[in-house]
Amino acid sequence: MGSDLNITKHLQDYILKHGLKLHPVQKEIINYNLRLGDIKRMQISISQCQFLHLIIKVSKIKKVLEIGTFTGLSTLSMALALPNNGEIIALDKNKETNKIAVNFFKKAEQNHKIKTIIKPALETLIKIRNKKFDLVFIDADKMNYKKYYEISLDLLNKGGLVIIDNVLWQR
Repeated sequence: MGSDLNITKHLQDYILKHGLKLHPVQKEIINYNLRLGDIKRMQISISQCQFLHLIIKVSKIKKVLEIGTFTGLSTLSMALALPNNGEIIALDKNKETNKIAVNFFKKAEQNHKIKTIIKPALETLIKIRNKKFDLVFIDADKMNYKKYYEISLDLLNKGGLVIIDNVLWQR
């Protein structure tokens, strides 16, 4: 029987040193979020940025739906991996963090790939039910994860992926 990988600080440092290098604007987002206090926990980790990038590249993903955007680190990480004609629809209900995210997307010259929608995700998911995606990334309010997942299954292209962040967090 195998065992779980224990990611020690030493191993994490190795991954960060030898893994995919961050884009300068990704670093800016991380530094910006550090100033936000406890809410910065909503940001994905650097290794998650690298993971999303890898999955998009190896799976040749072109269309992404993101549920939960915050200040845009995950969105930008995925956009950087997409081909130039790739597309992300990023859903979030917070106007203030959306403005910040959109500015980062422009600065990284990835805004042509990203469309943000500022409304509760469940409302938007019903309105876009005729669209299809290669990847759905769920990282929003944990109380609605099950609903997001169930709706997302109908939005996937054949062979599409659903990635859900923080499934083990308590509500």
